[in-house]
Amino acid sequence: MSTTSNIAKGGYKVENNDNLFSVPTGSSRKRRRANENQTQTQAFAKAELARVKASIHYTHNSTTLPPSTKSTTNATSNTKNKNRVNQSGNSNYANHLDKKLNAKVSLHEQKRLKAAKFAMDSEILNTETNGYIETETYLEKTYKLTQASLRPHLDIQSQKQIYDLDLTDFSPYTVSYSRSGRGMILAGTSGGHVAVMDALAVKLKSEVHLREKIHDSCFLHNETLFAIAQNEHAYIYDDQGVEIHRMDQHVNPYQLQFLPHHWLLASVGRAGWLKYHDTSTGNLVSQHRSKLGPCAVMNQNPHNSVIHLGHGNGTVTLWSPASSEPLVKMLCHRGPITALANDATGHYMATGGSDGQVKVWDLRSFKLLHSYYSKTPVTCLDVSQTGMLGWGAGSKATFWKDALTMKAKDPYMTHSLNGRNVASLTFRPYEDVCGLGHGGGFSSIVVPGAGEANYDALTVNMFQDKKQRQESEVRSLLDKLSPNMIALNPDVVGTVERDRAALIKEQRDIAQNADIKSQGKQKKKARGRNKISKKLARKSKNIVEQKTENLKKLRDISVQENMLRKEQEGGGGGGEEGEGKIDIAAAISNKEKPTGALKRFF
Repeated sequence: MSTTSNIAKGGYKVENNDNLFSVPTGSSRKRRRANENQTQTQAFAKAELARVKASIHYTHNSTTLPPSTKSTTNATSNTKNKNRVNQSGNSNYANHLDKKLNAKVSLHEQKRLKAAKFAMDSEILNTETNGYIETETYLEKTYKLTQASLRPHLDIQSQKQIYDLDLTDFSPYTVSYSRSGRGMILAGTSGGHVAVMDALAVKLKSEVHLREKIHDSCFLHNETLFAIAQNEHAYIYDDQGVEIHRMDQHVNPYQLQFLPHHWLLASVGRAGWLKYHDTSTGNLVSQHRSKLGPCAVMNQNPHNSVIHLGHGNGTVTLWSPASSEPLVKMLCHRGPITALANDATGHYMATGGSDGQVKVWDLRSFKLLHSYYSKTPVTCLDVSQTGMLGWGAGSKATFWKDALTMKAKDPYMTHSLNGRNVASLTFRPYEDVCGLGHGGGFSSIVVPGAGEANYDALTVNMFQDKKQRQESEVRSLLDKLSPNMIALNPDVVGTVERDRAALIKEQRDIAQNADIKSQGKQKKKARGRNKISKKLARKSKNIVEQKTENLKKLRDISVQENMLRKEQEGGGGGGEEGEGKIDIAAAISNKEKPTGALKRFF
């Protein structure tokens, strides 16, 4: 393939043939000399290329000998042979086949390298599996294993996660982790002590004393900002403990929850008002009155971002910002709700009440699956990423494996705090670690199999630097969802709306079928002579018994006595003799009905 280009100033012409050489030409005499040199150079290049190809062919087939290099000295004969070969076209066909073969070989090589790269990536990614404690015999029980006996069998990084912090001055403490599991907040509810720590390195980042009662705390979209529910209002601080904003609309808050996909901070407090605040714009999105008194139990469903509230009358209500009335209202316990938790899939909900019951509910059908019993009322509940259920009751924390889908027979692990009551129990994301806030401070324990083994760095990254954190923040703002998209079924968003009339008719048919099934088989009501007492009386009418004969005799005697008494009363009233006399035999033969107590037997 040849390309031609002109240089403006020198007037030279540059001709490239197969990218092997370039010869400048000027006058006619120089042009002839250049043509001769060009011919010789072309012949030498072609001969050298043929020799290389022949040597390659010789290595694969020993019977084919390479051509002699003497032909390279005669440029004229090579030029004639070249013209002859070009006329026949065999050489071009061979070169064309070589190009196709080389292209196929290179394509297959690229595919092989690409497949090997993908195979290597698949070996690197998602290779970790969840590890659990397994016993060798059925006589061994995993819940008898303590943290001291578990420590020698752990790696160095996991051994660092078993520690206790003695913080008795401002106890009890509440614990909350960030979405990535890197940040941790310890909030002393009595004295206002707040500590922000790096949970991975077990290092203190900042510490502040608010000198005010604290009810709850939570991180916002990342570890740089967090919210505190103080006695009067909710406040926002940065990771250095500097106050950023005071949220006057949230008065006397008890619980806080941050919705990461909508950038909403939800709070509920003493007045029973549920309020949603947009942290990206600073506006109050909506506020709803629960009408069920003070509320101190709240949790969010990570699947659809619906807020669950536990109330003092034993009911659990489900809320969204777009509805002023609860989406669902469930009666879960006979006493007040003390704890509430949802799993990562959003299909199950665990509730704890003052009646000592821990119940597991299916949120797809809103039915009770099974329940557990605790001697001491449960004060805190949490579900790990792998579906492990943990609760704190009294001075003991209990963990149950596979306790949501089926009822577990024995607990998986237990941990005793030696008389210090558990106030907060929270699983750390992507780690087999659980944080316990209690009356003596804070305790971190290892629960094998509690955390997700593989994490997506594009969603949450605990090892991100400053630039990655900024990019993830901008990306989450661009992907921010509207508060009106929060619903019980998040899959409805983006679907085509059906015919309204047909949908209403289908819902009515479903409701009618449900009513028929709930009513069951209707009973036939018997009235009048079809009553049960009447039927039994007719059955026993022709039956002769000794008891019945005795009653008949007593009835006859009673009738005679009554007749005599009436006769005496009639005779004493004056009048002619014989007046007022009653024929007793006739009365007995007429079988008048008895009176008094004997009347009920006939």
